[in-house]
Amino acid sequence: MNRFPLLLITALFISPLAALAAEPSPVPQAAAQKTPARQGKLVFVSTTGLEDIGTLSSSFRHAKTAKESGYLSDVVWLSYGRAVVALDPAVKAVPEGVRKEAQAAKAAGVRLVACGNALEKFGIDPKKLQPQAEVVDNGVAELSRLVAEGYQVIRY
Repeated sequence: MNRFPLLLITALFISPLAALAAEPSPVPQAAAQKTPARQGKLVFVSTTGLEDIGTLSSSFRHAKTAKESGYLSDVVWLSYGRAVVALDPAVKAVPEGVRKEAQAAKAAGVRLVACGNALEKFGIDPKKLQPQAEVVDNGVAELSRLVAEGYQVIRY
């Protein structure tokens, strides 16, 4: 039996592979500091009003944190129902902390969107919203549009 082919295969293939396995492969600097993809999109849907100030405040804070994470291409805070009162400067029952969270979210680049039907129902002037928000005719229709565009929903 001729062992030459077996020795040749060992010398050509197995020995170099064993040598490669023994050496630690350097990790490229770029791979170690990977840049986020910025492809995801989130919509934070807030329907909670003054009955749960903590949840209302959290919705702004979480939207801001998501935007600042660097992983998402867009973050929207969408309010319909009772949540629109958080943007009304005339409602004195909204704590200053909630107002500051809303302003911080907007400053971080979160798109604030308010339902026009809810604003009308609660007698809120869309031109006086603080901070300013984009007003859509119907919040549920806007949510449907965002979901169709691939947004993931977080509900408050």
